[in-house]
Amino acid sequence: MASSRPTLFCNAAVHTVDDRMPLASWFVVLGDRFQKMGLGQPPPVPGNHRVDLGGRAVVPGFVDAHAHFFQTGVDALHIDLGSVTTVDGLIERLQAGAPEGSRSWVFAHSFEEDALVDAKRLTRAELDRLSADRPIWVNRIDYHSAVVNTAALRRLEIPSDTRGLMAGSDGRPNGILRSDAYFHAKTQVARFYTLETKDRAIRASVHQMLRKGITAVHALEGGRVFGDEGAHQVLRRMNSLPLDVTVFLQEKNVFFTKRLGFERLGGCILIDGSIGSYTAALDHDYEGTKGVRGVLYEKPRELLAFVDQANRAGVQLAFHAIGPRAIEQILNTYEKALERSPRFDHRHRIEHFELATDDQIRRAAALGIIASMQPAFEHFWGGPDGMYAARLGERWRTTNRLRTILDGGMVIAGGSDTNVTPADPLLGIHAAVNHPNAQQRVTPTEALRMMTLDAAYAAFNDSRHGSITIGKEASFAVLNADPLTVPADQIREIEVDETWSRGRRTWLRD
Repeated sequence: MASSRPTLFCNAAVHTVDDRMPLASWFVVLGDRFQKMGLGQPPPVPGNHRVDLGGRAVVPGFVDAHAHFFQTGVDALHIDLGSVTTVDGLIERLQAGAPEGSRSWVFAHSFEEDALVDAKRLTRAELDRLSADRPIWVNRIDYHSAVVNTAALRRLEIPSDTRGLMAGSDGRPNGILRSDAYFHAKTQVARFYTLETKDRAIRASVHQMLRKGITAVHALEGGRVFGDEGAHQVLRRMNSLPLDVTVFLQEKNVFFTKRLGFERLGGCILIDGSIGSYTAALDHDYEGTKGVRGVLYEKPRELLAFVDQANRAGVQLAFHAIGPRAIEQILNTYEKALERSPRFDHRHRIEHFELATDDQIRRAAALGIIASMQPAFEHFWGGPDGMYAARLGERWRTTNRLRTILDGGMVIAGGSDTNVTPADPLLGIHAAVNHPNAQQRVTPTEALRMMTLDAAYAAFNDSRHGSITIGKEASFAVLNADPLTVPADQIREIEVDETWSRGRRTWLRD
């Protein structure tokens, strides 16, 4: 519970992200709000309640504008394949981490075939080496494809004509699931989680957020990718958690959403897939393929009917669009819906916006569309030797054009897409400042704003948090170094010492 007495926090480099007073050296918290702030000699406070921060940096509590909150917690309980570099090593990791019981599922995540240094390909044949009778689910890092074994294929009962049910040279399913086959399976998999797993998942996700200084999160829950189990858990617990949770329901029932009292729909309502899984909708062939250009999941007429209805109802919308064909489709739809029912401050979003063209950036800015982006994608997949280059060739230079998008007049809301990449705003700031394409780098100040105030703006929460401003919620992070002054290549090394949410300390580093 926040203190009912004023507390002075002093001797700090306070980056407020408030243009009226960008830098302070002290601030006063009363209850769950910032009461005063300033530079120089701090005022006396009743009872002399002071916290000397020892010259450390303070920033607003970070806001993750794109998080799969429940799935992040679930993955924390399952097998992490993020550091695996061989198929044999992957099998060993699965064997070591498999839960007890001969029939229970073995769940693993963060598999990335591009990280494998051997020539083997992961299919159901390799997973059957571990068990042909116990179902095994290996999720690709981007949550747009998976590999399963024979037992899992039997349980999932995917119709043989389902798009994305990949086959081997013998014509039989090889265990690789993409596009519709993946979504069919993923919604079923979520139903196998126990009640204990669901409860532990929420706690694990909260822990991961707070230790990285995140005090507010846009939770993208439900829908065909993640299923409704997570949405139910987050909605049930969100008001009792020690951080601010804004839910985007990933479904298309406008009436249902309004009846529940929610004003936001979308997030990963998919227009296309992902670059890593060859399903982002490109306007050219993927590198090394013939005729593979990704997938568009929505029919234009049906998409417009939904967007038009939601826009008329005053709902904020967000759609996943990565490739230029997908971005074009959702931009066309937004343009038509807003022409029919103009709204001054809709704050509609496009999630990812990874391969936007100059013309699409111009049109999106004119519409007031927010780009909800994940700079850490460049840290993990960018550059001439990364996954983007493997899939796109020289077009890797056109991914996540942060500088161009900001200069084009768009707001960028920073996020992580956790658990695709870690919930780590300082890594996101580092990636934005050190973009592999030097022409797309932003300043540390701009990157900090993406991860705080502009992320809050992207959910209509900027009047409550996102900056250290008198009257706003007293949510902030105390850092062991200053992200605006350290050498650019050292930003990712900064640690969160303390996290304060609404006037209460919720994280303290050992």
